[in-house]
Amino acid sequence: MGGVPSQLSIFNIFRRKKSSSPIRKKVNFNKKLIDRDALKVVQTISKAGFEAYLVGGCVRDLLLGHKPKDFDIATNAKPEQVNKLFKRSRLIGRRFRLVHVMFSARKFLEVATFRSGQVKTAKSGVIVRDNCYGNIEEDVVRRDFRINALYYDVHSEEVIDYIGGLEDIDAGQIHIIGEPLVRFEEDPVRMIRAVRFQTKLDFELSDEIKKAIHKQAPLLSNISPARLYEECIKLFHNEYGFKVYERLEKYDLLRHLFKQTRKNDFIKIALNNTSNRIKRNKPVTPAFLFAVFLWQAQNERYQIIKQKQKSVYLSMSQASEEVIINQIKQVSLPRWLTARIKDTWMMQSRLERMQPKKMDDILSSKGFRMAYDFLVLRSQSINPELKSVADFWTKAQVGYKPLDTQSEYRKKPTK
Repeated sequence: MGGVPSQLSIFNIFRRKKSSSPIRKKVNFNKKLIDRDALKVVQTISKAGFEAYLVGGCVRDLLLGHKPKDFDIATNAKPEQVNKLFKRSRLIGRRFRLVHVMFSARKFLEVATFRSGQVKTAKSGVIVRDNCYGNIEEDVVRRDFRINALYYDVHSEEVIDYIGGLEDIDAGQIHIIGEPLVRFEEDPVRMIRAVRFQTKLDFELSDEIKKAIHKQAPLLSNISPARLYEECIKLFHNEYGFKVYERLEKYDLLRHLFKQTRKNDFIKIALNNTSNRIKRNKPVTPAFLFAVFLWQAQNERYQIIKQKQKSVYLSMSQASEEVIINQIKQVSLPRWLTARIKDTWMMQSRLERMQPKKMDDILSSKGFRMAYDFLVLRSQSINPELKSVADFWTKAQVGYKPLDTQSEYRKKPTK
């Protein structure tokens, strides 16, 4: 049967470690790096008589001196028990039952109950249910990588390590917990997470992980397109997006996310541009990168369609629809995002024509800023002949007051 390591494999993992007794390392983290709300959640659960720890990536990042973006909490309290402790909380998930403790419209902290090794899997081996609860020792080996299986006791100020995560952090290595082939079969998303962690932390993947990825890469097709959309944002909306792209390509994972995409200078400059915007705390949107990734495929399809279709507009529209439909079979895209992608593509021909009579309409349109940036990056990479066109629209904006919404074009619209 597929699934997270059985009780026997848990025993074997600890036996290879010679002892199931954890290492407890005293660490006085910089309090400025720890989210105060996360501490409050841990303390509230602890006061109710339960165990509660900071866990996973936040502990890893704190050990490396980085400020974590997310703080996850693990406890032996059941989700329903946690939910009762917080007025502003909600139960979520079916595959993994979790609690989100809400602090604002955009901020929540995730609380997970310790899991056991008992799971329900599909015929493919993918985990479809993981709501059998256990203790901390069982929860450790349910996690993916050793560097993500560290727990922080906020009361004793100790990092608890059952599985060798501290050793891996010191060595700058990434090892998976259990057998890589099986763990990737259970959840193929772990393969792209491995690549993201490798790039983010500048760590080295173990040889076992590399071999398993090459063999199990096609299993990404077993993952729902909706889940892969969220993972793709994590892959590319960061300060190292192009490095991630190259490594996904190296491990033959990229085609299982973007089968219509082939590397070119436009993608490179766009990913680097996005990374630079993030470094400068400027807004970004996945619509921009998806538009870049699929632009070449859209162009190729357009060239075929326009031979039969006289209307440039209809040819562009049909090509756009077909490419987007093919993409959402792999990675689901929200409607607001596909609308922005298509709008950006359709506006390229309008920008290229440089019609003075249409300038006001184009400059005042909500999609102008994104389409303009798209054009500029094209002129700096795959279409250098468009430099004069890009310059024309750069000068056209001098003295022009854009709509308020334009400066925030890379943000997802609020509902």
